[in-house]
Amino acid sequence: MCDPSRRQFLRSGGLIGLIGLAGCTSVPFVGTLGFRLRNYTDEAYEARIEIRVTGRSDFEKTYDLPSVSGADPYVHTESTAISNVPKGMSYSVSLFLDGTEVETLTATMDCVGRDEQQIDEEIDINIGFGGNDTVKMADTQC
Repeated sequence: MCDPSRRQFLRSGGLIGLIGLAGCTSVPFVGTLGFRLRNYTDEAYEARIEIRVTGRSDFEKTYDLPSVSGADPYVHTESTAISNVPKGMSYSVSLFLDGTEVETLTATMDCVGRDEQQIDEEIDINIGFGGNDTVKMADTQC
């Protein structure tokens, strides 16, 4: 007695699943998340970057960050720290200097599928821009 309705339910669920998968493959809703880390100070640091997507750590790396050389800051670029980040997904980027957390930025992935550069969404991390004690973090505006 329950078999016909259960079969119809399973058939409907399978059809809905196939339609959903077909729609997801045709439109690119994911992008890459990268960052530029700049040191404008006379101090060298051990800098650790941690990026969390959906509450878990998806990227964590430590860099030896030399001091500024002349007028130009030391720059390190990580163009594909995380790939396949869905559009609209929230993420957070934390900067630790010499083991101490100094700044965290929370943002939403909204720059995907851009042709003008390799990084879809870029986080700028500036240490000492405007003074030795300042740390400024910002995501790209698109």
